[in-house]
Amino acid sequence: MINSYTITSQSVLVNETLDFDVTKVKTGCTITHTDGTASFSLNKPGFYFVTFNGDASSAVAGDITVQLLSNADIVPGASATVTAAIGNIYNVSFSTIVQVLPSCCACDNSKTLTIANTGVDATYTNANIVITKLC
Repeated sequence: MINSYTITSQSVLVNETLDFDVTKVKTGCTITHTDGTASFSLNKPGFYFVTFNGDASSAVAGDITVQLLSNADIVPGASATVTAAIGNIYNVSFSTIVQVLPSCCACDNSKTLTIANTGVDATYTNANIVITKLC
């Protein structure tokens, strides 16, 4: 399991990823992350429960959207959108399950997860992610 967060504000342009500065809890080597980066590596096959929440605001009106990416591909159903008014703060959150298949010498099924801002340019604070290997 890993729990990482960022409490400082970060401005994230469209299609850029959120960084997570602090690893609060980490058990084992199943999930790896380097503080201050965006990527979380799922190193073993199995099912992983992923939850994300954060506060977001924008200097422009429009949809603020966060999206879970797996190896830079959209994970269907793992996103949150709010229609923002200028300057208001909104909480965005989602949860999902991600499967990692076993790898072999001919096929690498490892996954790297990131959280992307796919709506309007936004500022995120109090971003938090928890990834737990279920089985």
